[in-house]
Amino acid sequence: MSRTREITDRRELYFNSMGDILDDVEYLAAGDPPRSAGNWTSAQIVQHVATVIDCSIEGFPAVRAALPVRIICRLLRKRILTTPMKPGLNLPRRFAFLLPESRSTWDEAVDRFRMVLTKLDTQRMTHRSPVLGRVSHEQWVQLHCRHAEMHFSFMHPA
Repeated sequence: MSRTREITDRRELYFNSMGDILDDVEYLAAGDPPRSAGNWTSAQIVQHVATVIDCSIEGFPAVRAALPVRIICRLLRKRILTTPMKPGLNLPRRFAFLLPESRSTWDEAVDRFRMVLTKLDTQRMTHRSPVLGRVSHEQWVQLHCRHAEMHFSFMHPA
């Protein structure tokens, strides 16, 4: 397993909207499945990001981050929403539902991602974050952009 903080073979990305994230998925989906420079396959990366976005639309299971983490993250909310995320975070067991399935194919992950983003045509992201608490739709967009930038930076076109 690679130490993802030490991987330098990453793309530099900056997303301003959910459309920007979808555009990158479509760009990567136009050819053969992209290669991944990290520990997860490209399919797992796209599946994970789709799962987090879907939870912000449909709701998260009844789980919250530890109190000290929630306090610190809420104090740093603006920074979290506006600065690049660093790789290498290991999710606590209670957040295992966000981990990708190992058997997911690239095409399945891309189809699921498209399906989740289609929900945004008629729904808004209004559910509480298990880390940041109450988050507006616009703040969810910022958070998903930072999250996707970090994860998608590990994927390279084939």
